[in-house]
Amino acid sequence: MWKRFWRSRNLKEDEFTPVSDDPELREIFVRTGLRAAVAFAVIFGLVYFAFWWSGAAVGFGASRAAGRALPTWQVVGTVRNAITQEPIPWAVVEDDPDGQPPFFHADAGYSGAFELLTLAEPHRLRVSAPGYQTGSLQIGRAWFLWFPKGKERRDVLLQSK
Repeated sequence: MWKRFWRSRNLKEDEFTPVSDDPELREIFVRTGLRAAVAFAVIFGLVYFAFWWSGAAVGFGASRAAGRALPTWQVVGTVRNAITQEPIPWAVVEDDPDGQPPFFHADAGYSGAFELLTLAEPHRLRVSAPGYQTGSLQIGRAWFLWFPKGKERRDVLLQSK
């Protein structure tokens, strides 16, 4: 039954049947189709990014409010003497206790290099070493809600007492 209907339908000319097999019309059709596919892919990607971003921001805010924030921001650098530029071994690098908890802590190695994993929000770090004045530095990004994970390099210069 359907075969007969389909054959009779294909034999008739209507507005959907091509008038000719013009290569220029075929090229225009292909270009238009590709442009529509690219536009759809770009819009789909932007919507996906918007949902990912909002989910990350809400997740970070909710974990911070619940007191279960995980450290996602990595700060690496070297602690050095401000005058001689020599590394200061075993310096203490920690979140400033005047800020909001949780507080994270790291010790510099023999070469003065440190790696601290902390929260992505803007806050201060306190750097101290025996025989040196305590220093501080501002870390984090104001746009941490956009990308709550990241890495930054900060070298610290301490003045001797």
